Amino acid sequence: MFLFAYDGSINGDWVSHYAVQLAAGHDDPTLTAVHVRDGRTQDRMLAEKLQRMGQECERHGVRFVEQRLPPVGRNLLEAIRSAVPEGPEHYLVCGTRAQGRGHGFLSGTTSEQLLRSGHCNVLAVRVVQPGLLGSPRRLLLPVAERPDGFRSGLPFLRLFGPQVSHLHIVLVARVGRRRFRALSHEGSERLRSPGQAYCERVEREIVEQLGLGSKVMDAQVVVSDEIPREILIAANRTKSRLIYMGASERTLTERILHGSPIEQVLRDATCDVAIYRGIA
Repeated sequence: MFLFAYDGSINGDWVSHYAVQLAAGHDDPTLTAVHVRDGRTQDRMLAEKLQRMGQECERHGVRFVEQRLPPVGRNLLEAIRSAVPEGPEHYLVCGTRAQGRGHGFLSGTTSEQLLRSGHCNVLAVRVVQPGLLGSPRRLLLPVAERPDGFRSGLPFLRLFGPQVSHLHIVLVARVGRRRFRALSHEGSERLRSPGQAYCERVEREIVEQLGLGSKVMDAQVVVSDEIPREILIAANRTKSRLIYMGASERTLTERILHGSPIEQVLRDATCDVAIYRGIA
C-alpha cells in the first residue's frame, strides 16, 4: 500500500508530485492521501487540491484514494499511524518543514517521528526545485560502511528506478579534524581503498536487485573530516537533482556535539532532499 501524509499546504502540494511519481512505480499503483483535518485549510480549498492531485494520478495511471481524518489535537502521529498499515510492504511519503525557522527542517516534526517509528517504509521530502514535479532523474546516494549498508534504501530506490538517468554514489570516509589536516596522500589512499571495494559491492547489488545498468552509475570515495559538506559538494559536482539520504537513529539524534548531518544537508542543499528509513 502506498500512502501520502498530506497537510494541505503549498509545500505539501510540491511533495505530492513525488508521491504520485513513486506510486506509479509500485506494484499496486494506488495512492492514498491521508489528511488530518486541523482547520488550517478550508474545506473548499482542500477539495480543489485533492481534485488536482487525483487528476495528476489519473495522468500517470495511478488510482487515487482520499482519506480525511477528524481533528485529533496534538496527537497527529497516532492519527496518521492509525491510517497507515504496518509492515515492510507499505510505503509512506511525507514532507519536511518548508523553512527551518531556527528549529531545523525535520527536527521535532511528525515526519521525524514517523521516520523513527519503524512502522513502515517512510520517505520525508524537502522540495527545493518545485519545477521537477517529483521526477529528479539524477540522484545522489550517500552510503556508509555499515552492516546493513544501503539496503534499507532499496524499497524507495526501486520505485525511483524507472525514471533514474544517473545514480551517483558517494562514500565519505570520515577522520578527525586533526588527523585530516596531517593526512598524507598515501594515508588518504589507504583509507579510500576499503570504501572503493564497498562501493563496488553496492553497485553490483543495485544492478542485481533493481536492474539498473552499470552505465547509469558512478561511485566516488572521499576522505574528509566533514560528511555533510562532502555530500553537498558531490551533489553540486554531479549536478544531482535529489540527494537520497538514509536516516539512522544516530543521524536523527546527533545534534549537540556535531550538529545533525541530516539537518545540515537539508539546510544547505540547492537541490531536493529525500530522507528515507526502510524496514526489513
